[in-house]
Formats: sequence, C-alpha cells, structure tokens
Amino acid sequence: MQAEMVILVVTWLILVAIQAVTPWLSRRNVLFGVVYARNSIWTTPAAKKLRRRYLAFSLTGAAILSVIGIGIAATMHFAATALAWIQIAAFLLSICLNYALIVAAHRKSLQLLKEMGNQQELTQSKVTVDLNKLKPQTLVPAAYGLVLVPQFFLALVLGFQQTSADSWVMILALAVETLTVLGAFYLSRRARGAVRGNPDAEPRAGKVRNSVLYYLLFTGFLSQSLLVLQLMLPNMSAEGQWWFVIITLTLTLLSVSFLPLVYILGTRRLTAKGSVLNDNQHWVWGMFYYNPTDPALFVEKRLGIGFTLNMAKTMSWVILVGFLLIVAGIVIISFILD
Repeated sequence: MQAEMVILVVTWLILVAIQAVTPWLSRRNVLFGVVYARNSIWTTPAAKKLRRRYLAFSLTGAAILSVIGIGIAATMHFAATALAWIQIAAFLLSICLNYALIVAAHRKSLQLLKEMGNQQELTQSKVTVDLNKLKPQTLVPAAYGLVLVPQFFLALVLGFQQTSADSWVMILALAVETLTVLGAFYLSRRARGAVRGNPDAEPRAGKVRNSVLYYLLFTGFLSQSLLVLQLMLPNMSAEGQWWFVIITLTLTLLSVSFLPLVYILGTRRLTAKGSVLNDNQHWVWGMFYYNPTDPALFVEKRLGIGFTLNMAKTMSWVILVGFLLIVAGIVIISFILD
C-alpha cells in the first residue's frame, strides 16, 4: 500500500506540474493559443499578467483538490480501490479546471491582439515562398515502430503464466497502449513539417515533428517496460517492489521532463520571421483545430508539445471515437473480471 501511495502522489504532482507550465509549452509568438506576428508579445506586461494569473489559479485549484482528495481518502481508511477512484476523479476535475482557465486566458489573449491593432507581418492571406529555398527533411523511418512489438509478446507470455484478473487487465491496457502509440507514431509521420507557405513562421517544425516521433517511441517502450515489470511484481520481494517503485518514478520523471526542457531551451527560443499566417479563427479556444480547407489530418499544437487532430476531417472523429470506445471497453472488462 505504501508503494502504491507513493506512485499516486508523484503521478498527481507530475500532472499538476504539466498543467501549470502549459502556457510555456508553446512558441514565443503564441499566447494561450493565439498567434502574434513576433516573439515580443511574450514579454509585454499584459502577457506576463495573464500567465501569472493562470499559474496562480491552476496551483490553487490543485491544492484544493488535493486537500479534498486526502480528506475523502482518510474517511475510507485509504482503501486501494477508493484511492484509485479518488485519483481518477481528481485527474478529471483538474483537467476540466485547467481547460476552463485556458479558455478564459485565450479570450483575453484575443482581446489583447485586437487592442494591439494591425500587425503588418500577421496576414490572413495565403503566404507564398520560393520552393527552391526549402530544405529537404528526413522523416523517421516507419520500421522504427517495430521496437514496440517484442515487449508486447513478452507481456503475453507472462500473462499466460498468471491467472489473476488484474494481470489480464494490465495486458489489455498494454495492448491498447501499444496500438495507440503505434497509431500515433504512424499517423504523426503524416503531419506537415513546415507551416503552410512560410517555413520561417514556425522554425524547426520538421525537427519538432521528428523529435515528437522519437519521443513517442521512447515513452511507449518505457511504459511497456514498466507494465512488464508490474506483471512480474507479485513474484518480487518487498525490497524488489520498492526498487520497482524507485525505477518507475525515476524513469517517469526523466521521460516527462526531457522533451519539454529540450523544447523550451531550443525550439521555443527561435524567432518567427517573414509573414505569419493568422489562422486564429480555426483554433477553438486555442486548443482544438477546425479547418475544412486544410488537407492535413495532424497539425502542430498551439498549446503543448506534439500534434493535434484537424477536427474538420471525418477520419479525426473516427480516430477519437475509436480510441474512447477501446478505453471504455477496457474499463468495462476490468469491472467484469473483478
């Protein structure tokens, strides 16, 4: 139980930290999902005030949810099942709270853009560029996705050696995770490597795409390894279980912090040049992309690192609904097995 408590607490703190730094995980000419002509917007007093307000409300909300969660858990004598449901509820409430904060900040950012008046470099017209000046980009080979296959079969072997319901739930979770990561990897390979028309408006977009692809494979492989170790957990000694907790937390912290740090210290420092396409009208609340005229299925996120779906495409909804149905299926099966 102590080991499980440590994992729950650290996982919660990681979620809180990720949500708190979300505004900093964007290009410097983007403020809460609203694109501006130049990076200078980031240092204006209005932008700083907006970020400070978001950070204060985000951390305050997380602290309140933590106190409420601990209180409810104490009344239930910190039972394992109760802790799991409390964590799920806290996660969902925290995500909803931060989404609401981002929506409010996004509206303020749009208002700030309007107050700043016309920016010559920000255009709603099509941006053209000399194709001869574009540099060829190397895409991560598709065969690299096969790195996730061996551990999946290893988990199946371990699962057949056990008869508990929990082990089969973990195998189902591993199967969904493997399919999700592989699907995200192969679909993200189709994401564009440069902004439409002007690659200088989003410097290193191609390298960001490849970094995300490598990161997907790395975190997928790491998560698979931890689930395989968890399948071996019942056969471990008490000391071995604590070593498992230490390894899990260490690798999780490293994997969660690596890409954001690289992004903040590298790509985020680059300056947008030339004409920047103003497509703010296609970004709902700065988080969801909806553009029927854009053939791309995946586009770079405005907030956060990685890619998001173009919700104007039918395939995007097929992917989203399919994923939700699979997750719901696992939850239902886990209840049936219990």
